[in-house]
Amino acid sequence: MTRRGPGNPEGVPRSVGARRPLDRGGLVLCLVSAAGFGSLAIFGKQAYAGGLGVIGVLALRFAVAAPLLIGLALVARRRLRLGWPTALRLLALGGIGYAIQATLFFNALTRIPAGVASLLLYLYPALVTAGAVALGRSRLDRATVAGLALSLAGIVLVLGLPGERLDGVGVALGLASACWYTGYILVGEYLLRGVDPLAASAYVTSGAACSFLAAAVVVGGRGLEGATPAAYAAGFAMAVAGTAVAIAAFLAGLARVGSAWASIVSSFEPVFTVALGVAVLGDRLSPGKVAGGVAVVAGAVLLPLLGGPREPVGSGLHPEYTPTRGSTRR
Repeated sequence: MTRRGPGNPEGVPRSVGARRPLDRGGLVLCLVSAAGFGSLAIFGKQAYAGGLGVIGVLALRFAVAAPLLIGLALVARRRLRLGWPTALRLLALGGIGYAIQATLFFNALTRIPAGVASLLLYLYPALVTAGAVALGRSRLDRATVAGLALSLAGIVLVLGLPGERLDGVGVALGLASACWYTGYILVGEYLLRGVDPLAASAYVTSGAACSFLAAAVVVGGRGLEGATPAAYAAGFAMAVAGTAVAIAAFLAGLARVGSAWASIVSSFEPVFTVALGVAVLGDRLSPGKVAGGVAVVAGAVLLPLLGGPREPVGSGLHPEYTPTRGSTRR
């Protein structure tokens, strides 16, 4: 399902050097996608404030997004009838792999600011690159080291200078989300080989919907009942703007500008989250967190732009909805 940067398994540097004129409309579509994914944490905070719990938020999000993506795939005439082995592995990828990542991230949101949670998650491009190097899929060169160093230094600043306080459990959940997402991407690159991105997104989202609806039944509907209309509206907005529209815009932009530029533009997702957190939620940012956020985004941009070539495995899916930022990001 998803997210960009090293989420492009096909070696982004080749597209960056392409001579064809850059499609500005495609860049705008990728920005729309980044803004959509960046809004997820904000809508999540609003849903929590209105009385929805974590399970309720995620059950609502995926239960609405899954049929929307299935319908979009049908309208686009994508092949949804897959063999049982492929269909089951995609459902499992969403119902287990992506569901756990989303649970970690949205639990972190209950304890730390939206911008901080998003920046912690965006450690994953550096972790994916490091994992690709360890697995022999990518070459370690000076540009890659620089991108990794920038990302790691940025996370240190985001976590705060001496005297600043963040909820330790929330930070641990945010970092765990990034680590789990890294494994999800590295595994998903192989599991999604040869599968259409939009069809994969529909299956992965459906798998996640099944898991969270089952969880909601197990807990007796707690986290879904008694919420305000504004909370339900935020949940629907997550499903529509933050998932279905974001995925569709990314895939449309990817087709027009290529994987390299799509990955680079998508790296601005946490920028949208931080900006919306300040404007909508009234979050406060210290100079250290601003500098850390800039470093994290710069590292995420440098890794696909200047890093060593990667082994061409998997499909070119977006990390938020495909395993290359995943098959649905969070």
